[in-house]
Amino acid sequence: MSRLSITGGRVIDPANEFDDRADVVLEGGKVVEVTAPGAAPTAGGQVVDASGCIVCPGLIDPHVHLREPGEEEKETIASGAAAAVAGGFTSVCCMPNTKPAIDDDGRVDFVLHQAARANLANVFPVGAITKGRQGAELAEIGLMADAGAVAFSDDGVVVASAGVMNKALTYVAMTGKAIMQHCEDSQLGGGVMNAGPLATRLGLPGWPRVAEEIIIQRDILLNLSQNIGCRYHVQHLSSGGSVELVRRARHDLFGQLHVTAEVSPHHLLLTED
Repeated sequence: MSRLSITGGRVIDPANEFDDRADVVLEGGKVVEVTAPGAAPTAGGQVVDASGCIVCPGLIDPHVHLREPGEEEKETIASGAAAAVAGGFTSVCCMPNTKPAIDDDGRVDFVLHQAARANLANVFPVGAITKGRQGAELAEIGLMADAGAVAFSDDGVVVASAGVMNKALTYVAMTGKAIMQHCEDSQLGGGVMNAGPLATRLGLPGWPRVAEEIIIQRDILLNLSQNIGCRYHVQHLSSGGSVELVRRARHDLFGQLHVTAEVSPHHLLLTED
């Protein structure tokens, strides 16, 4: 059985709360031992010097845009999967903002088929909440879940109607999948940057933070106060107020099980100034 020793790296294993310099030994593609630095066997197998690098389980990106079907000139499922594994991501969730939208089971099947042909990263399709991502009529949620959709989102546009979102939360809860909401009330914004003094000085239209926070608060109330119990995930939150809303919703076990969030690197690290 082939052996691979990865030596000298910083090993990060969140599941086992391990973060330290160590060597990792694999046999047959599986980790068999984590040793002190310099203790891994180096004879009779392949050795990779990971000094200055991080060694960790494959990363997972829950929010990628693969653009297939419809805009293959930008990205394909195969090229996106190749980029993912090159960056250390072994699994990705692809959004349904394609042309046409991934809003039925046949298109979910298509994504899975293309991912299997590429045979690179695990590609998990996210189905649209509404038909055509138009926010009016629920898409075929049950059929898409059965076909392999792992979650549902109208990514790129908000589900603006409280009535439609209430139905979506109810139906998606039945499948055990998650809703991933693009929280942005378009009636309060339509801008290109954060609303504030800098936007005014530059003469650019701004998005007020409340445009995001009001949707988050509405959806959390719909979901938790009625005990619908749908797994609700906030996409790319961008304000401290949004973080606080999510934190409050997660104050008890029910909220912790049903409310999660993500943040994009640029929202986490950069501000308008």
